[in-house]
Amino acid sequence: MTVVQAYERGLAAVRSANPDVRLSLSRDPELADETVLVVEYPGSTGEPAERDVWCDAEDQDWTSGRAISFRIKPDQALRLSVSFMDGNRVAYTSWLDLEGGAWQTMEIPFSEIKPNPYFQPPEADTDASLDVSEVAHIGFAPQANPAGRLVISKFVVVD
Repeated sequence: MTVVQAYERGLAAVRSANPDVRLSLSRDPELADETVLVVEYPGSTGEPAERDVWCDAEDQDWTSGRAISFRIKPDQALRLSVSFMDGNRVAYTSWLDLEGGAWQTMEIPFSEIKPNPYFQPPEADTDASLDVSEVAHIGFAPQANPAGRLVISKFVVVD
């Protein structure tokens, strides 16, 4: 298992460009007192990336694994996007439908994640295959319109 982000450096490796997205760390007894990231996000105004949260990757080489995994507990049912930019500078995104009020283990196989159809940076090599040998960040964002809160565990790459 490769640890992508476990919040061991506090919030130094976690950020949101929107100051209305509140980030904090806590512990959760349901996860063996693991450190978790608490995200309180405002209602949507329709602006792209308005509630994105980005985490620096502690280990940037994900080639030993086959999927990204994490646990999440949103306070309400919502759709969540999870994104990263691969070594070819291609933005990959997966969208997950979550139920509210319960911890859920999410796993996104590399074989199923696709290039983001809505955004690619100009330098992206979209003809290249997925390259997870150097991934600097992982991001996520609630896609529900109302304000809300979610708690998310560490991100790992699993075999």
